[in-house]
Amino acid sequence: MRTIRMASLCALVSFCAICAEAKSKHIHDGQVYHAVVAKDGTGDFQTIQEAVDAAPEHRDQPWRILIKKGLYVEHVEIPAEKPYLCLIGEGRGKTQISFNRLCGGPTGVKVDQGATVTAFATDLYFEGIDFINSHGHEQLDGPQALALYTANDRVVLNRCGLLSFQDTWLTAFSRPNLRHYALKCLIEGAVDFIYGQGNVFFDSDTLRIMRKKSGYIVAPNHHADTKWGYVFQNNVITAPGDAIETWVYLGRPWHANPKVVFINTRADVTLPPEGWYHHMGGLPTVFAEYNTTDWKGHPLDLSRRCSRYWVQNEEKDTVWCTSKAVITADEAALYTVENVLSGDDGWQPREMVRDCDKPIVGVMGKYLVWQPVKDAVGYVIIDKGEIVGFTNECRYKYSRKHDYQVLAVNKWGAMGKL
Repeated sequence: MRTIRMASLCALVSFCAICAEAKSKHIHDGQVYHAVVAKDGTGDFQTIQEAVDAAPEHRDQPWRILIKKGLYVEHVEIPAEKPYLCLIGEGRGKTQISFNRLCGGPTGVKVDQGATVTAFATDLYFEGIDFINSHGHEQLDGPQALALYTANDRVVLNRCGLLSFQDTWLTAFSRPNLRHYALKCLIEGAVDFIYGQGNVFFDSDTLRIMRKKSGYIVAPNHHADTKWGYVFQNNVITAPGDAIETWVYLGRPWHANPKVVFINTRADVTLPPEGWYHHMGGLPTVFAEYNTTDWKGHPLDLSRRCSRYWVQNEEKDTVWCTSKAVITADEAALYTVENVLSGDDGWQPREMVRDCDKPIVGVMGKYLVWQPVKDAVGYVIIDKGEIVGFTNECRYKYSRKHDYQVLAVNKWGAMGKL
C-alpha cells in the first residue's frame, strides 16, 4: 500500500484539525460528484442522457457527473438550459460515448441530431472521454459523421478523444467569437474534420489523419468580425503506420472569412508545399503558420505556402483574395490562451484544467489520512485502477488487502490521470 505510517498523539491531534478544516473550507455541495453513471448499475444512472436529464437547470456553479469506464452507445444532448455541466470520464480508451448517425447521404439527419454528443449550453467541461461516431471511426469513410457538436460559449475539453472520419467536430456554430479550449486531446479524421466557427484554442493536441492522401484538417467558416479564429499551438499531426506516407492539407476555406493559424506544429505526416487548399466556398482572412517542423524537429520550408484563394460569387464571377501565409515570431506571440479566450468576461480555462495536488497519504488506525488539498472539493479512492469510493473528509477506512490511491477533485470535477 502506497502510504506513510503515522503513530504519534501529535499526529492524531493534527488529523482531527485537518478534517475540521476540510469540512469548513473544501466542501461545497456536500458531494464529490453530484451523479455517477455506471453501466453495471453501481451508480445513480446507467445512461449518460439520464444523468443529464436529471441535472438542475440554470446553474451558475459546476454540476459534476462522473461517468465510469465503459462503452455507452447513445446519442447525448445537453440543452441550453443546463450550463455548468461537467462530464468526467475515467480516461481515453476507458470511458467512451459512441453512436452511428450520419449527417450526410440519403439517410442523413440534422447535425444536432446526428452528432454523438450535442451541447447547446455554455460553461461545459469534459474530461477523460472518447466521443466516437462509429460509422466514421470504423468504416474510415464519409459522409458527414459527427462525434461532437459544441454550439455555445466557454466549452473545455481536457484529455478527450474525438474520433470519426469526416466532420468529426463542429465548433461554436451559432454566433461569432464563442470560445472553446481543447487541451491534450486526440482528434481523429480525414476530411474537414474540425469545422465551424468560434475562437477555438487547440493546445498540445494530437491530430490523427485517417486517409493516406487528399485529406483536409480544418474547414472553417468564420464571420468577418471573428477576432482570432482557430489557433493550433504545440500540436502534432500524425497518422497510423508510417506517418510520412500520409499527406494532408492543413485546411480549406468552407465559407465566409476563415481565420486559422498553426504555431509550433510538428508534422509527422507530409504537408504539400502549398500547405492549404486554394478553393472551396470562402475567402480566408488568415491561413498561416509559424515554426512548423518535421518529425525530427527540422523547420519546414514555408516559402511556397498558398496565399491566393478564389471563389465564385452569385453572378459566377471569380473573386480572388490574398491571405497571409506565414506570421512572424512577434505575431505568433500574440496568440496566447489569455488573449484568444479571455473575452470581455475574463474567462480563464486553464484554471479549470489545473489538477489538484495528489494527497500525501498516511495510515492511522483503520484509516487512510491526509491533509486537505488546496482547491479540492473532495477525493476519489482508487484501488488497482478501479474507483472504489468517494469522500469529502480527509480520511478513508481501508483494508490491508488493498493498494489504494487517493486523488483530489477540483470544483470542475477534474481528477487528473488515473
